Amino acid sequence: MNMKTNFKVLVLALAFGLFATPATAQEILTNFRTTTEKAPVNRGVAEARFLPFFDDFSQSILYPDSTKWTDNNVLVNDGFPLCPPNRNGATFDVLDANGKVYEYAISNAFVAEYLTSARIRLDSIMEPDPRALTPADSVYLSFYYQPQGNGNAPEGQDSLVLQFGITTERQEFLYLDYQNVTIAEIFEQMQVDTLFPGDTVWAWGDCNPDLYFLITDTLTSITQGMISMPCDSVFATVADTTWYHIWSVPGQKLETFMGENDGQYFKQVMIPITDLKFFKDNFYFRFYNYASIVNSSLPAERSNEDNWNIDFVYLNIHRTVNDTDYPMLTFSGKRPSFFNRYQAIPYRQYRVNPNSAMRENLDVDIANLDGIDHEAHYYYKVQKIGGGQHYTRTLEPVTVQPYKTNGYLQCPEYGESPACPYVGELFALNMWYDSVSYQISHYVYDSTANPPLTDSMIYRVGMYNYYAYDDGTPELGYGVSNAGGKFAVRFDIGDYDTIQGVQLLFNHTLKDANEKYFDIVIWKDENGKPGEELYRLSGQRPQWQEQIYRFTYYKFDQLVTTTSTFYIGIEQSHSSLINIGLDTSTDNMGYNFVNTNGSWQQSNMPGSLMIRPVMGPSYYIGVDENGSSTSSGTLAIYPNPVSNTLHIENEIQSGQVSIYDLTGRKVLQGEYQPNISVSQLNNGLYFIQIVTDEGQVINQKFIISK
Repeated sequence: MNMKTNFKVLVLALAFGLFATPATAQEILTNFRTTTEKAPVNRGVAEARFLPFFDDFSQSILYPDSTKWTDNNVLVNDGFPLCPPNRNGATFDVLDANGKVYEYAISNAFVAEYLTSARIRLDSIMEPDPRALTPADSVYLSFYYQPQGNGNAPEGQDSLVLQFGITTERQEFLYLDYQNVTIAEIFEQMQVDTLFPGDTVWAWGDCNPDLYFLITDTLTSITQGMISMPCDSVFATVADTTWYHIWSVPGQKLETFMGENDGQYFKQVMIPITDLKFFKDNFYFRFYNYASIVNSSLPAERSNEDNWNIDFVYLNIHRTVNDTDYPMLTFSGKRPSFFNRYQAIPYRQYRVNPNSAMRENLDVDIANLDGIDHEAHYYYKVQKIGGGQHYTRTLEPVTVQPYKTNGYLQCPEYGESPACPYVGELFALNMWYDSVSYQISHYVYDSTANPPLTDSMIYRVGMYNYYAYDDGTPELGYGVSNAGGKFAVRFDIGDYDTIQGVQLLFNHTLKDANEKYFDIVIWKDENGKPGEELYRLSGQRPQWQEQIYRFTYYKFDQLVTTTSTFYIGIEQSHSSLINIGLDTSTDNMGYNFVNTNGSWQQSNMPGSLMIRPVMGPSYYIGVDENGSSTSSGTLAIYPNPVSNTLHIENEIQSGQVSIYDLTGRKVLQGEYQPNISVSQLNNGLYFIQIVTDEGQVINQKFIISK
């Protein structure tokens, strides 16, 4: 903002013209995170939120919800958190906004990443009636946390920290704003015909009259040129925050943590807010992690480390230390795969033997976060993108016991349940297509609860021209510690095919010390292990993509023909770790092999190497299947539950809005608008879908309760 000053600034500028050594060979794991972008710093005070504050990160993809958090350094994902209360969590690590290890990272503990709340009005509430808040309102902040998860364990010198903050506003001078005026205009304003060195010219017009400049040369009415006249002082509103330490916990391995936490994967923390100084209209809270990179003589080992996961952050009034139950039926964990062995398979190879490619049951994690049992109704839909095959599988309702005492819903000894539903049909076979994609939609609900409890999980499954064991999220990095060391992944095909390249995903290390040469090699099978060399692409180096979760494609200089089992992998040219991604949330250790002493052995490291052979004569990859079928944009809707008008917070300009009921029937449709009346609809669960004019598709669920 521009503000008039009440002091004088001396400017002495006049311009004419326009403007006057290797260890024993072994397999080694490191840690991974791909590139993210840091949000611009907001120097001012953001619009405040009223209580309640809640985020379980289930509606975010990659980045925290910008309507709830002011920074986006942490990674929102479903790979690092192990058995979280519900889907997704926020992961803290040691990587900067470009996915690289912080340049100032050292072996001693340093502050790595922040997750800071939006500004919160802790002085008052507006519903049902406006009134002030005090400690007597019993305000609690709660959250779940977990060290390590599927990533790397923080050491004892590392920690996770919670702080509360109060902001004060001040005006900070930024710069002087100048206006160009001609010398003729100066003479006209001052009513003189000559100016001498040392004469003062005061600003005029819309400029601040307290600003002036001094003449340094003799000017007459015939002098040509322009002068940059100081016009105004530009200030910015700056929010200074005083932070207070509230809670912290030292790092430890997940195994130790669970031993101290009655076997639970996550621990819930309840923080009462009782100090009067926090009951202001400018309250913040933030999490941050202390981390420390490994102190090693091998720089390529200095990668992502010291992971913490948090979930289910909830701040509200009228709570107690025992307020640990939430009326929610929710999906958790990973998106279930339909394939028996792979996460992705070429459509041509699927058609050869679809029965062996498909699983018999899906693995679905369902949690009841309430303190009482709930009857869960479950069904899932399979719909081919572009039309064609479509089916729904509905199961009988089952009782789901509370998560905090019983964990996820378990499968019965025989038969199916919502935790392990049968795969209803094989994916359709079409000889005219070389790739297909399906939208998978899972739903769980208890319609007898008031309001109804419900959750959905929607994603895509595609069959294109590549194999993948991994799910697209690398939690660690992998390599061997000797020059000439090799590792490979086994793939079994059902019919003749060609390999035309491979996709690889590498992680950054400190100063990218793993940018060393390697060869990509394909081997034939020999009694269940890599045997005769079939092809070699020499002299390659790790490459990184700018976009998050993007593999680098290494194209072969010839098509490699194969008719049965083959192995594809890497032979290192250097003793430094190559640091290829390892997805530890999907374990295919039985198909990973390593050779560090001249003999191939099965790997001892659980996980899936990020190696994806690309089959067929041409390179193409379908739509990104690693995220939700919705766009990466966040759709904020409130209130939820809603009785009359649903409000939408999004940067959408125009598009189409559709609302569906629980059966999938479209009950409302029209042009996009930020306020939608739903008063004519009955109580229950609904789904809103927005299709923007640019083709972006955003889905969200909400409840109508009158």
